[in-house]
Amino acid sequence: MQEILKSTLLEYEKSTFLIDLIKHNSGVNYIKVRQTIEGNNDSQELKINLSVVTDLISVLQNYQNRIPEQFSKPKTLKPKKPYFSEDKQQVIVNRYFKGLTIETLALQFDCTIQIIEPILMNKQIPIVDNKLPKLYKYFKYRKRK
Repeated sequence: MQEILKSTLLEYEKSTFLIDLIKHNSGVNYIKVRQTIEGNNDSQELKINLSVVTDLISVLQNYQNRIPEQFSKPKTLKPKKPYFSEDKQQVIVNRYFKGLTIETLALQFDCTIQIIEPILMNKQIPIVDNKLPKLYKYFKYRKRK
């Protein structure tokens, strides 16, 4: 079993990245990055040991410095809008509190469950099963002899 210590959601026009800091049962911490691309129902995961994170960051920064300015993102551009605006995210949260399941929300907003769950997790909302308990109509009584 693993425990999520911290979770961050990065949303872009065509994909979302869920970055989790996870503590494994063995006590080892690692980072899990899950990418979900809009239109696809599958997601890709990458697990990174914390001992290599600093080396990985330095290599990525080195690569970023070597990218010609024409290919890099200009500094004057505004960041891309998230897939769901803050208002839409609040609508999702409100409907979830009214009892809608994550599957229903995904259908209503034409997206996948992997996009709805991180929105709720980033708002510090625990994800629970919204199904009502099954009520038994018939009770079995012991007959007395």
